[in-house]
Amino acid sequence: MLLKLFGNIAKPRSKISIEKLTSLKYQVLAMNQSQAVIESKLNHHLSNKLRFTQLFTHALMHTRALSLSLSQRASIKILTNNADSRFLWMFAFLASMHTEQAYALCNGGVTVTSTVVVSANCNGSNIKGLTLNTGADVTINSGVTVSNDAGFGVNGRAVVVLSTSTSASLVNNGSIYTYNQWGLWNQAGGNVSVVNYGQITGVVRYGISNQGTITSLTNVGSITGGFGSIGNNPSPIPSINVFNNLQGQSGSLSTPVTLSGYLPLSYNIIIQNPSTYGQLSAPSQLGGMAFNIYGNAGTTLVSGVNASTITANRYLNVLKGFSSLSSVTGINGTYSGYRYSLVANELLANSWDLLVFLAGPSMTDTQASIRNSAQKLRGVFNAAAISSNFANMNTYDCNLFDSKGMCISGGGRFTAVDNPDSSSTSAVLVLGYKATPNVRIGGFFDQNVNSIAPTGIKVSNKNPLMGAFVVWNQHADSLGYQVKLANAYQDKNIKTTRNVIGTSELGTGSTNLNTQSYVGELSYAFSYEDKTLVRPYLALRHTSIKQDSYTESDISTPLSYASLTDRSITGLVGLKLNYALTSKATLTASLGIEHDLEHSVDKYSGTSTGISGLTSENFNDSIKRTRTVASAGAYYAVSKNQRILGDVYYQQLPFQSTGSTTAYFNYMIGL
Repeated sequence: MLLKLFGNIAKPRSKISIEKLTSLKYQVLAMNQSQAVIESKLNHHLSNKLRFTQLFTHALMHTRALSLSLSQRASIKILTNNADSRFLWMFAFLASMHTEQAYALCNGGVTVTSTVVVSANCNGSNIKGLTLNTGADVTINSGVTVSNDAGFGVNGRAVVVLSTSTSASLVNNGSIYTYNQWGLWNQAGGNVSVVNYGQITGVVRYGISNQGTITSLTNVGSITGGFGSIGNNPSPIPSINVFNNLQGQSGSLSTPVTLSGYLPLSYNIIIQNPSTYGQLSAPSQLGGMAFNIYGNAGTTLVSGVNASTITANRYLNVLKGFSSLSSVTGINGTYSGYRYSLVANELLANSWDLLVFLAGPSMTDTQASIRNSAQKLRGVFNAAAISSNFANMNTYDCNLFDSKGMCISGGGRFTAVDNPDSSSTSAVLVLGYKATPNVRIGGFFDQNVNSIAPTGIKVSNKNPLMGAFVVWNQHADSLGYQVKLANAYQDKNIKTTRNVIGTSELGTGSTNLNTQSYVGELSYAFSYEDKTLVRPYLALRHTSIKQDSYTESDISTPLSYASLTDRSITGLVGLKLNYALTSKATLTASLGIEHDLEHSVDKYSGTSTGISGLTSENFNDSIKRTRTVASAGAYYAVSKNQRILGDVYYQQLPFQSTGSTTAYFNYMIGL
């Protein structure tokens, strides 16, 4: 091709016009690296080097010239007046002696304002680098070099973003190279986003010189320069809004990005593994910046660049040249289940390491797990109240006597509670003794044999539910007034395991739950139409349910819980009925209303020295103070001193609109 191009020039007697020379100039510039070396195409047209030297000297003496650059290292002089074409032929040969390859101007020397893919090496030839303006969307392919160079002057920069650019984009998969100038120059007022997978190099000066705005700079390749990787110097005050950076530590080699001037507004370190992560050196920094880990909340992922992967580790020298962190925010945080902090390097002054350690539970997640446990524990308190109330108010009695004035009853109880669901099954023993015709006393034992508590709570008896009662009747046949005093007492073992919510831990602790109940009841019994016994009643009950304090075990950040007490004074009014179906079978029923005259519950509080900000949970935010109680049952007289009894008892409970149902069956013998 070059022989054809210079064919006419090689004829010594021919003339060539300035228009023809200009045309030839641009044909030469358009030749790319795939074309053959000029020297190899022209050598056979030369008779000898002496003749070339003489002609070259003669040409320099008799002509004016214009410059034609063929590559980074070659320049030939083209005649600007009509002269013997042999001089131009000599100059072409001179170019061949100094040229290895001929590169095309990037984008043909035309400023980019649309989508362009650079797929072949190109060179600015000290005329015009790859130039971007508004709308430019440039991708430099892998293996491609975009270059330019000059000893001085703006024409020597490899890539230029014009000051008029309001939005441009550059993705570099190859190499941006200059020796004396800046690899990438963003002029004052220019606006560009950059993703660098390859190399941006300014051997003498900056790899990137920013005097405008870089909205986002993502570097997973390398940016290097003699002055530093990046110059972000005032002219006026420039801005790198976001800088995502992987360049730095790679195995045993550390090549941090070096920055001069203003810090990026946001710096997001990219971490691939414990030995591959970003480092930023800014010994003469201005302004301030926010630090974060790429991929964390507050960062935006760039297509093709994965979020950081971290482990518990000390990432060394992630920031260098910082005498303090007064200009840096976000020095502590959490990411991917870990906590992190910027801490001073132990060996290198003004250098900071990123210390990553297991995050442990967050305050928000721990608070949610406490709230969840509180809801479940209310069910345990409800169940404790049911057992004592049922024992005292209804069926745990033994009132069938024979000659010895003794009574014994054995049976079983099943109780189910909703919201949350739980149940318990117990074996019950009741004893009675008729001290006088009008007074009897007794006691009971309720031994839990099975308990199904809400998930995460295990309940077992420390001792059985037990109590005593004394009853006075106005008449020996139990008609007229009756006064009953009774109590119930129980200790239970409670093992609570908090649910894991988010980062919260599976905290487990054991404690004791104590229930005490005291009841005084006044009633009056009378017969109605021979078969019906009517007993209106009025009662007052005091109940105390207390869970002792405890601390969780076997986790890194255990919670300590304060004791929790539920106290109530309740008034009850109602009616009990017995109806004789036959001489042996009797139906029983009761209906009543209970109302809390006083009811106080402590707040459920879990605290930890390792988790700040935890607050107590309201344990009684929805107490139902007025509630219904009802029962229905029957008993059958097997003989005059033996009786089978069954009773079903329903009660509304104080917390969360909860209800309970209890079924009780027993066999009573009078002695």
